[in-house]
This record gives sequence, structure tokens and C-alpha cells, in this order.
Amino acid sequence: MAGNKSVSITSGIDKYELPQRLEYLRGRRNMTQQELAKVAGISQSTVAQIESGKKDPSLSTLKKVAQALDVHIAVLFSSDDVHVFDMARLKKKYDHVDKLNPTIFYALGRVMQYAREIGFL
Repeated sequence: MAGNKSVSITSGIDKYELPQRLEYLRGRRNMTQQELAKVAGISQSTVAQIESGKKDPSLSTLKKVAQALDVHIAVLFSSDDVHVFDMARLKKKYDHVDKLNPTIFYALGRVMQYAREIGFL
């Protein structure tokens, strides 16, 4: 990557509500509502009602859905100024730092550098 270009996996996400976020994440994983429901242990109608905005899910349901989508529950509520790096998911996907794709490698490196600069690490 050239220059100091910022990399964000959640850029612009705060303009979307939970129903759109769930539908997007489900689509990215090539899952139907039925498949998501089965993996999450909830009904397909519950998934449909959440995605249509007709139902506010309980925390328990959100935890099941996040786990089924293989994301940290915080991803469902993140905003442009709250970024989530789900290290457990990264570890599952990439078993060694050398296997990270260049974008993730760069982004994590910049975050670590900044954390050191502000005294967080």
C-alpha cells in the first residue's frame, strides 16, 4: 500500500441499521436465511423478521447469530469510530502472520504502531 492510506473494514457501516448489517453479513457468507437459522439454532422466520426490521432480537439471539456468522457480536454495532479486530477469527483463518493478506497485515501493523505511539502497548 502506498502512502499513509487508512484501511478500515467498517468504513461507512454506521449508516446501516442492524437489519441491513445482518443481511449483508449473511450474503457475504453465501448463506440463506434458512441456513443461518439452522446454524444459529433459531427459526427462519426470526431471521426474516430481524432482517426486515419487524423484530428486535434479544441479546441471546444476537449472540447466536453472530456466532453463526463467525463474527464478534461487536461487529453488529460498530461504527466509523469504533473498529473491531476479531483476533479469534483471524487466528482461525490465518494460522501464521506470514499468511495474512497484505491489506490485513498493513492495517494491523498500523494499529499496533499507533497503540505504541499513544502508550497503549
